Amino acid sequence: MRIDGQQPVQKKYDVNKMYQKPTVKPPSFAKDEVYISNEAKALNDQSQLNIREKKLSDIKKRIDAGEYQIDADKIAKKISQFYSV
Repeated sequence: MRIDGQQPVQKKYDVNKMYQKPTVKPPSFAKDEVYISNEAKALNDQSQLNIREKKLSDIKKRIDAGEYQIDADKIAKKISQFYSV
């Protein structure tokens, strides 16, 4: 008996492979997309710039007038809260 060649029994098993159902791939779903128009981006940027400009101009005026004071306790509390979370 030869071991290295295919025997008639092994050929029968190979034929059964042809009749097996093909594996079904799961359906691919479309990915969600978000589109933000250029107008909306511009409006968002402008509103944030206006708020920042107002805050900066207020701080500059207070610095020039000598009224701007830094509270070291508040800064230390904010820093400790940032690193404790």
